[in-house]
Amino acid sequence: MFLAPGLYVIYAALYGIFTMITVALGFRAGFSFSAGAMDLFFSSSLPAAARIWLIIPLGIAAFVVFYFVFLFAIKKWDLKTPGREDDDVEAEKKIELANDDFAAIAATILEGCGGKDNIASIDNCITRLRLEVKDITAVDDKVIKSAGVAGVMKPGKTSVQVIIGPKVQFVADAFSKLCE
Repeated sequence: MFLAPGLYVIYAALYGIFTMITVALGFRAGFSFSAGAMDLFFSSSLPAAARIWLIIPLGIAAFVVFYFVFLFAIKKWDLKTPGREDDDVEAEKKIELANDDFAAIAATILEGCGGKDNIASIDNCITRLRLEVKDITAVDDKVIKSAGVAGVMKPGKTSVQVIIGPKVQFVADAFSKLCE
């Protein structure tokens, strides 16, 4: 939803259309909570479950329509879904996180964050390096991603989260030393 809001709008419209088709065909059982297999099973004794077999062909049709509409939209508008970013391949391979050179990884992340003067605070959780920066416009996602990290998020006006994985503590320690 946040990576490609246009696709979410298309999804919502298609979901609405297929829900209208479901209602028009006269079956509603299986849609009380999550539209999952458990809902279908527990509601199979309801009167609306008389034509429940229609869910199978409708589901197949929905799959085909969703697939081709999304494929068209992604290619037509060059939507940057995961794996389709315009990152420099050489820069991405510059440092791989698996090499355990945490100082080099931290240095690349610091460079991508605009240097130590731009860092307001450093913290981490189990998989992410959580940074508060003074100027978010100085943060360069491509440089940070070249460190071999899984991703970069900017959840706030001054917040940057670098998704590293379970070795984040080692990178955070090296990052803190560089910022001293």
